[in-house]
Amino acid sequence: MLHRLFREETVRSVLAWLRRLGIPRSDRLDVAQDILLSAFTSLSRFDPGRAAPERWINRIAVHVAAHYHQRGRHRRELLLEAPDLAVADEHPSPEELLGNEQQHRLVRSWIQALAPEHRALLLEHHIEEIPMAEIARRREIPLSTAYKRHACAVAALADIARKGAPG
Repeated sequence: MLHRLFREETVRSVLAWLRRLGIPRSDRLDVAQDILLSAFTSLSRFDPGRAAPERWINRIAVHVAAHYHQRGRHRRELLLEAPDLAVADEHPSPEELLGNEQQHRLVRSWIQALAPEHRALLLEHHIEEIPMAEIARRREIPLSTAYKRHACAVAALADIARKGAPG
C-alpha cells in the first residue's frame, strides 16, 4: 500500500491539485510536503474499502489547501522599528488616480466578460470576502468542488486578461 501512496506520480498529482486549488507556485512544494506528511501520519486511519488511495490523498490536499487559504488572509508583517522619515504628500497624483481608474475599469470589464457562475463566485469570495466553506454550504456542494470551481474562475479571468479582451 505504501508503495502506491508515496511515489513520484503521487507527488506530481498533488502539485497539480495545488495548482488548480490556487496555491501560489512559490508555496506549492511546502504545502505538498504538508499533505504528504499528513497522509503518512494518518495512514493507520486509511480504509482502502472506502476510497482509492489517490482520492484519499486528494481529500487531504483539499483540506490542507483550504487551511492555507484561510491562514493567508490573516498574515501580517510587523515593522519593528520604523526610521523617522518625513513623507511628502501621501495622496496620489492626478496621473496616478487616472491610471488607477483606467485599470479598475479594465479589470471590471474582464470580470463582466466572465460566465455568470464564475463572476458570482469570484465576487462572493474576493469582494464580499465570504469564506469558501460558506459558499460551498450555500450552493450545497462539497468544499472541494467549490475550490475547483474557484480555480476554474480564476483561470478564466486570467485567460481573459491575457487576451486583453474586452477592454
